[in-house]
Amino acid sequence: MDSSKTASRKGLIGTYAFLFTSSALNMTSGILAYIMLTYPEVSQTNVAMLLTIPAIVGTFVAFISGTMVNRFGVKKVTLFAHITQFLSGMIFLFFGNRSHILVLYAASALYGFSLGGATVIQAQLFKEVIPDESERGKYLGFGSSVKSIGGVAMSTAGGMIAAVNNGAHWERAYLLYLFMILMIVLEFICLPDNKESIVETKKRKKGVRLPLKVWLISVHYLFYFLFLYVFSLNISEYVITTHALGTSAEAGLCLSALTVGGIISGMVYGTYSRILKKWTMPVLLAVSCAGLAMVVFIPDIIVLYIASVLLGVAMMGTGPYVTIELARITDADSYTNAMSVYSGFMNGGMMFAVYILAFLASLFFHDANSVDGKFMIAFVGNILVFLTSIPLFAAGKTE
Repeated sequence: MDSSKTASRKGLIGTYAFLFTSSALNMTSGILAYIMLTYPEVSQTNVAMLLTIPAIVGTFVAFISGTMVNRFGVKKVTLFAHITQFLSGMIFLFFGNRSHILVLYAASALYGFSLGGATVIQAQLFKEVIPDESERGKYLGFGSSVKSIGGVAMSTAGGMIAAVNNGAHWERAYLLYLFMILMIVLEFICLPDNKESIVETKKRKKGVRLPLKVWLISVHYLFYFLFLYVFSLNISEYVITTHALGTSAEAGLCLSALTVGGIISGMVYGTYSRILKKWTMPVLLAVSCAGLAMVVFIPDIIVLYIASVLLGVAMMGTGPYVTIELARITDADSYTNAMSVYSGFMNGGMMFAVYILAFLASLFFHDANSVDGKFMIAFVGNILVFLTSIPLFAAGKTE
C-alpha cells in the first residue's frame, strides 16, 4: 500500500476526530433556557453571554492562531485547543447549577481557545493531510458533515439529558464532554507532526501583505455570522418560552436539524460547488434567507425543523467555499494569515451578535429581549448580506 496514502488516511482520522466535537457549543444553546431559570437574578442578555464569551475570546485567539500554527505546528495547537474545550465542559459539569455564574463565564472563556482556533486548525490540517488542491474541497465538505454529525449527537442527547425533571439538573448534559477524551487520544496518535513545514515557515520573510479581497470577504462574513448567530442565541427561548413549541428536547432537535443540514451540505458539497461554481456563495446565502424567513413568518415546530436544515446547509457550505477561495487568492506565505483574519472576523460576528441584535431589537421593537424582533432583524440583515455577495463572489469572475 502506498505509504503517502496511508499517512493521509491516518491524518484524516485525527482531523475528523477534532471536528467531531467542535460544535459542542450547540449543546449549550439548546439548554440555555434552563440555565436562565437557574439564574433568575441575571438578565437574559447576560446569561446569553455563555454563548458569546467563547466568541469574544475566540476572536482574539483567531487573529493569532495562524502565528501559533506556524510557530508550534498544527498538531500541538489542535491538542491544546481540544483540551481547553474539554476542561470547559468539566467546569460546567461539576460547578454548573451550584456556583456563581462568573464561574461559568470563566468556563466559556476557556472554550474560546478552541472556538477561535478551529477554523485555522481545520484549514491547515486539510492542507497538510490532503496536498492535492483539486481533492481538498471534497474532504473539506466531508469534514463539515463530520462536524455536523457530532453536533447532532451532542445537541440532541444533551437536550434530552437536560430536560429530565424539567431541567433541574441541566449540568448533567456535560457528561457528553467525556467523549472528547477519546477524540484527543486519536488526535495525538493520528495527526501529522510536520516539523519540516514549521522550519520552512520560520524561514519565510515576515510582514506578508494580504490582498484586499481577503479583508472584504472577512468583513462580509462577519455580518453573515452576526445575523446567522441569532438562531443559536435565541432558539431555546423561541421554542420553550416565546412560542411554547416544546422543551429543551425540541430546542435540541432544532439544533440537530441545523447540523443535519450541515451533514447534507458537506456530503454533496463537491457536487453542487462544481455546478454552481462562482454562484455557490450567493446561492447558499439565498438558502439561509429562506430559512430565516420561515422562522420569522411561520412559528411552527415542524416548519422550524425544516428551516434549521436550510440554515445548516447554508452555514456548512459557505465555510469550505471561503476556505478554498482564500487559498485561491493567496500564496503559501499568506494563506495561514488570511485564514486567521477570516476566522477573527467570523468570531467577531458571533461576539457582537448578542449586543447588536439586542440594541436593534430595542430600537425597532422597543424591547431588547424580543426574540421575534431579533429574528426579523437578522432576516432583513441577511438579505443585505446575500445581495452584497453577488459583486463580491460572482461578478466579474470567470470559471
